[in-house]
Amino acid sequence: MATVGVLFHPGRDHARSKAEDLRVWLQEREHAFVNLSDCDHIDRLDLVVSLGGDGTMLRAIDKVSSQGLPVLGVNFGSLGYLTEIDPGSLFMALKRFFENDYLIEERMTLNIKIESRQLTSQGYDGFHTSFVALNEMVVEKLSSGHVIRVEVCIGNEQFLTYEADGIIASTPTGSTAYNFSSRGPVLSPSLRAIIITPISPHMLFDRSLVLEPHETVSFKIVDGPSAAVMVDGVQKAQIDPGDRVICTCYETPARLVTFGKKNFHQILKIKFGLSSKQMGI
Repeated sequence: MATVGVLFHPGRDHARSKAEDLRVWLQEREHAFVNLSDCDHIDRLDLVVSLGGDGTMLRAIDKVSSQGLPVLGVNFGSLGYLTEIDPGSLFMALKRFFENDYLIEERMTLNIKIESRQLTSQGYDGFHTSFVALNEMVVEKLSSGHVIRVEVCIGNEQFLTYEADGIIASTPTGSTAYNFSSRGPVLSPSLRAIIITPISPHMLFDRSLVLEPHETVSFKIVDGPSAAVMVDGVQKAQIDPGDRVICTCYETPARLVTFGKKNFHQILKIKFGLSSKQMGI
């Protein structure tokens, strides 16, 4: 008997309905169903199923990031870049999983730590609880009309102080997310690297940096307005001048269930509509 954790998008009725169908299907086969929306502590799961879009997939991976559990993504969204199958294929996919007819694709994740005087004054000792990002960490301005000034250090050496609307630290998986919309490079998700991309920089140097995965990158607000720290699209903290965010490669990768080798370049063309006809050529 297996124990399957299920996370579904609360705003999509068809995802909620599919979760109920999945509960019945699993129980008929003597497997256990766990609603992850109702669980803060995740223990002894064999598989996690995400019913939604990429946002739901990110939430599911965040819940089990420290345990390295396999996650199967079912696409109820529009783009579905991270998800593996469509809803009609779910039960066949589960049958294959229970028969060990599947592959695991590992994706690099980022460990995010925030060093903040404000957080320390609220009872945190030194570093705030760390966060894990599959796509990206973003330090960005809180209000329009003002840029933020962010000092970036690579290892123990200062690299550059950016004046920009924000700055992104992305994984290769996240290279097709916020990094992509900020004109950063697209990397194959099987690579291991940290991509640093400024958002609307008010300076001559506006290019992305692609760093080795073992490097430590820190972001310090040096003066001026405060900034928000976003991890995979969710605001985790506000940081003020003097505060830092530290990014390193996380020790446990995300483990995505797949059913065959993927052609990343073809997926990129399909998901972003890059055929000659759609591009107007």
